[in-house]
Amino acid sequence: MPFSPDLDELKTLRQELHQNAELSNHEKKTAEIIKHYLSKYDPDEIIENIGGYGLVAIFKGKKKGKNIGIRADMDALPIAEHLELTYSSTTENVAHKCGHDGHMTMVSGLAAYLHANKQEFGDVHLLYQPAEETGEGAERISKGLTEKNIQLDYLFGLHNLPGFAKGEIVSKKGTFAAASKGMVIKLTGDTSHAAEPENGRSPVLAISRIIAEMTDAHKNHSFSALTLATVIHVQMGEIAFGTTPGYGEVRITLRAMEDNDMNQLTHIAENLVKESAEEYGLDHDISYIESFPATENSEALFETIKEVALSKDMTFNEIEKPFKWSEDFGHFKKITQTGFFGLGAGESTPGLHNKEYDFPDDITENGLQMYIGLIEHLAKNV
Repeated sequence: MPFSPDLDELKTLRQELHQNAELSNHEKKTAEIIKHYLSKYDPDEIIENIGGYGLVAIFKGKKKGKNIGIRADMDALPIAEHLELTYSSTTENVAHKCGHDGHMTMVSGLAAYLHANKQEFGDVHLLYQPAEETGEGAERISKGLTEKNIQLDYLFGLHNLPGFAKGEIVSKKGTFAAASKGMVIKLTGDTSHAAEPENGRSPVLAISRIIAEMTDAHKNHSFSALTLATVIHVQMGEIAFGTTPGYGEVRITLRAMEDNDMNQLTHIAENLVKESAEEYGLDHDISYIESFPATENSEALFETIKEVALSKDMTFNEIEKPFKWSEDFGHFKKITQTGFFGLGAGESTPGLHNKEYDFPDDITENGLQMYIGLIEHLAKNV
């Protein structure tokens, strides 16, 4: 008999998670809510505080087999709640404007299914991952799984997609979403009187060169796919008209559809910074934050996602080009085969990270049924 989820219960869970929105690396209350909900369905084991406030709930099969992971991201965004909801976020200037509350709810819905349908072969791991928005959580969870000798054979995840019809399944062979990372460049020289710039070491010309050449990097170098460098912040000197600056920072978002292109773009950027610093007699420092590898589907798991969607009579949309936004799910491809897809959230639904956005509860069952279908499909093809 097909599994019928308690959608009212799941809606209540989603709204509780929404009310208690927490930023990356602060998801303590979120983890407590999830753990309390899962405990009703008797997982064989719950691993807490993995990768931060992450959780892994394990439902063991009757016999050894392929181990499947289903991942949800936990963190909210530093955006104030704008909508007047009965379940509005109670955390000041923090709200679930990316739909991670819905992602957690869909994965949590699997607990009731796995409790009622113990798998014949292999274990199912429900992964609740902190700090997706900052690009930290997936890598930490991966490390935690390795340390605990947990080997996943497959890992699936999804992201809701405003702009696509509700319930539509969206995926792609190979790269699904871009790689990106934040490059922080620090240039240090010496201040001088503004009337005597020759007596100082100003970063102004080095910064000008870096901005110009990185902005046009995609035009002046050969890449295999879309590759961009976007200057997002520049800081230099002080508001003091008598002083020539002696220090400056440039922050650039590097973005590429392929990891090889990202490596090439990074090499180009680092060489440019080094050359510019040497040319103008500056010390330099380079660091990176919010690093997201490309999110990729193995060919086999893409076909599995497609087959399951069609078997569930869901519309399947195979897109031609990857999404230009990034998802830290890409870190998981280092430890297992990965499958990722989008779930249409409605063509008129406000965009992700928009203050008007709220996860549409009426797509919860679509995501849950996809996850159930993936588990059942792989169980039949051990």
